Amino acid sequence: MRTAVISIGNELLLGKTVNTNLSFLATELALIGLPVSYAITIQDEQDIIASSVTELCRDYDIVITTGGLGPTADDITKRTIADCFGKALHFDEEIWAKVQTMFQSRGLETPAINRNQALVPDDFVVLENARGTAPGLYYRQGSHSLFVLPGVPVEMKYIFQHSIRGILFEDYPATPIYQKTLHTSGISESALAEKLADLVIPNEASMAWLPQTGRVDLRFYGASKPVIDGIAAEVQHLIPEHIWGNDDETPFTALQELLIDKGLTLSVAESCTGGNVQKLMTELPGSSKYLLGGAVTYSNELKTRILGVSPKLLAEYGAVSTQCAEAMAVGIKNLTNSDLSISITGIAGPTGGDDSKPVGTVCFGYSDHDTLLSVTQYFNGDRETIRLKASEYIVLYLLKKIRG
Repeated sequence: MRTAVISIGNELLLGKTVNTNLSFLATELALIGLPVSYAITIQDEQDIIASSVTELCRDYDIVITTGGLGPTADDITKRTIADCFGKALHFDEEIWAKVQTMFQSRGLETPAINRNQALVPDDFVVLENARGTAPGLYYRQGSHSLFVLPGVPVEMKYIFQHSIRGILFEDYPATPIYQKTLHTSGISESALAEKLADLVIPNEASMAWLPQTGRVDLRFYGASKPVIDGIAAEVQHLIPEHIWGNDDETPFTALQELLIDKGLTLSVAESCTGGNVQKLMTELPGSSKYLLGGAVTYSNELKTRILGVSPKLLAEYGAVSTQCAEAMAVGIKNLTNSDLSISITGIAGPTGGDDSKPVGTVCFGYSDHDTLLSVTQYFNGDRETIRLKASEYIVLYLLKKIRG
């Protein structure tokens, strides 16, 4: 079976929106044995949509489109696709009632323009969208299937998970693709390649290198779960010191699970990351079970007033120093009475660096009941990248420290 995805939207081609829909669909379709063979991103232009849909529906068994189902004038996907198949549009009262109910539940009047979302091409099946006002559509022509989805990620995912997955399982039985992902840190892609040079990948399996911001993921996939698990186990044996998690884990989910499991509490003192570490921690439900709190002490004055970092230390070593990082870790631990504490202080740029402490210099502190440690790392990239790398680094450092 051959599967194609058409992503529709000028905002995607302008680089203003990241195409997370394609990533989601490619992953989900591979898992059920229907991997994407072809994907294209196109403009919100009638002729381009029409030619793309016509061509791909002819050449591929399954075609999925995303985008262009809104109520405004530039949302032309539905009308264009109806024309492609010579179908008239009819008004669906049930859809219109659901649209009105959704607006009323938010205390809003339903704009008349939203009536467009109740128009359905003849012979198309409506796929319920409980997350928004634009339903999905399904059309079967012989052995070929077309699915038309909204571009809003949460709506697209809902329709795929609650409607399309079941249709595909029933109409296109296939051998699922099994995937296993290992997350590494503390090693570059090239160094990793050298360490795994003797790794043998059987013909029935594949391996992908997935560089992330400051780390590398390794993904293995194939039809045989025992084969894939065997490869992953061999990699874990070859580089155990560099693997911190697998599959859907993030540094923050892995840390949360570990701290809760061990009954440990944590506090955080941040400077150059501006609270980003605590933001990423508290995005996860259950973070209150281990995170007692923290402080963002951007200025030296607040480092002294809140965390107790001595002015003498700051004058002698500077705010970006291991000495300051240690003092920050001790200060926040004493303030919160947590079991563990971490700290970050550095230069995220683009200004503020010099020859001795260039932009990207970040110092980290760690404190528990018996230990006080610090380390300095040098990150490259723009301000946002340096802040993200620093945030993930200290979490992975803490993971490794707790695990021993």
